[in-house]
Amino acid sequence: MVYEELLPKIEEFSRQLMGDDYAHGFPHVQRVLRWAENIVEHEKLQVDWFVLRAAVYLHDIGRRLGEPHAYYSALLARGYLLELGVDKETVERVVNAILCHSFSLAQKLKVEPLGPEARVLHDADKLDALGLVGFSRVFWFGAERRHDLQYMLNHFRNKILRLKDMLYFDYSKKVAEELHEKVKAAVEELCRELGAGAGI
Repeated sequence: MVYEELLPKIEEFSRQLMGDDYAHGFPHVQRVLRWAENIVEHEKLQVDWFVLRAAVYLHDIGRRLGEPHAYYSALLARGYLLELGVDKETVERVVNAILCHSFSLAQKLKVEPLGPEARVLHDADKLDALGLVGFSRVFWFGAERRHDLQYMLNHFRNKILRLKDMLYFDYSKKVAEELHEKVKAAVEELCRELGAGAGI
């Protein structure tokens, strides 16, 4: 079986499960895929494109089941890919990438990336959380969950503004520096206008 032929089916599976939510739905998957392709190109990496694309498509499919979402996504992905006839070794590489895209879960489970695909997905996912896209995602998601403004500002301080120091590749780090400054400036301006004081 040529696994690449399964990718349209996997893409559609992801699209159906994730919906069109801007912050964490299929639009997020599409942006992560573009970042992943950019990382591979700029770093001149040799990757298994089936593993990488499948991992990108499936990395958040368990989000509606709760947290840790990467764990549930990995479980669903494993079952789905095995059902499609993908061999166990390839499936486990996809699962590894999905688990490792969550820095906290990978640390908790003591899981290390098995190959470049896991590192690429990790960085691509983090880049989509930065810049003005990342800034808007926090408010989109926060409004959906009815988080108050202070909760969202704390999310920037405690997570988003730390992401640039958690990346693997030089290209990712370079891009992240620029995107980080955009988020930081936007949060500071928002705090000034609110009279809250930046505190960043």
